[in-house]
Amino acid sequence: MISIFEMSWTGTTHAPGNSATTQIVARAWPEQDVVFHADASHIAELQRDASLTTLPNVRFSPVPVSSAWPGRPAVVSAARAWQEFSTVLRALRAAPRHEPQLVFLISTTATGSAAAAWASRLSGRQVAVQVGLHGNLSDAFGWRSRNPVSRAADLHAALVGRHPVPLRFLVLEEGIKAALEQRLPAAARRTDALPLPINPAELCDAPAALPSSPIRFGFVGLGTADKGIDIFLRLASAMRTRHGDRAEFVHVGRVPGGANLASYAVLRDPPATALLSRDEFTRRLGGLHHVVLPFGRGYYDLSASGALMDAITWLRPVITTRVPLTERLFEEFGDVGVLCDDEAALAVAVEEAIIRPDPERYLRQVEALRRARTARHPAELAQRYRHLVECGFPDLFKPAA
Repeated sequence: MISIFEMSWTGTTHAPGNSATTQIVARAWPEQDVVFHADASHIAELQRDASLTTLPNVRFSPVPVSSAWPGRPAVVSAARAWQEFSTVLRALRAAPRHEPQLVFLISTTATGSAAAAWASRLSGRQVAVQVGLHGNLSDAFGWRSRNPVSRAADLHAALVGRHPVPLRFLVLEEGIKAALEQRLPAAARRTDALPLPINPAELCDAPAALPSSPIRFGFVGLGTADKGIDIFLRLASAMRTRHGDRAEFVHVGRVPGGANLASYAVLRDPPATALLSRDEFTRRLGGLHHVVLPFGRGYYDLSASGALMDAITWLRPVITTRVPLTERLFEEFGDVGVLCDDEAALAVAVEEAIIRPDPERYLRQVEALRRARTARHPAELAQRYRHLVECGFPDLFKPAA
């Protein structure tokens, strides 16, 4: 049996990615029951995806999610750790005693790894633990508490510490594992990498043709400085000043609390302070011609990008800065857009797309993205995931003699 736990997020947050990753797991191990444990609101979102719910070995189990420090996975919280430990232990004890178990934390907090490992050890079952790391991997290399108890329970400690059951980490890009190896070789040795998948439920085609104007450029995701929204807004302001209605700039996402909403006036649509509805998300993303990804070094050395997956899924060529994950995408699939060294180069690339659109090159970029999309389909990644589990936990799911 494979038990997947989402003990960090509720509702729509991470639902598309969680659905795609669960599809990979279920397709990789069709002989195993795959049980997804999450808040009822998150399960409701997953169950909207027929690509997931039609898999015969997938079922769902609602569990409580701690209310301590929502959206703050780096915080070491005893209350949250106890909730994580209790949730995993109850699920394991409800499973058949003699059936091997893979516990997969599809996301985690600072304390999640230790909580799942000790629950597994005390369950009386044969259990291995796999811990998914997303953007929170960067938390392991930031500020650390001087309190020895908190320091012993943070993510950095989890990456390098000893655990009472076999435990491995999973990052969602090869470039992230390479960056981790440079910073923390001991952690990299117990880390596997799998490309971030696209979600088949989101598949959409590219625009039928690239118009002469207006060319629409989009920023996808939460509008924070870490993700580059400030750069995008500066680009939008400069290009609208120089080229007027020949270009439109669109934010496909929401604006966090406390943001300066006046700076968003240069965009086509008013800023959204709440999650976009599915219809509005589709309207904004579907109308784009290019996705602008002003990634910064540091955060995106250790984080995959859902916005990049949206660009691939929707076949929108990217104008992006050079970080390991974008470099690898261009190396693997060729001309999927424009790879830039800095903000000035982004501005040049955007302006070139406005004043000299190239429909033939654009179509070639769409086809390159189509190849990338096929390679990141859950059905294509399933065998790779199975191999990771078989190599990482060789004694877990051994066939009967």
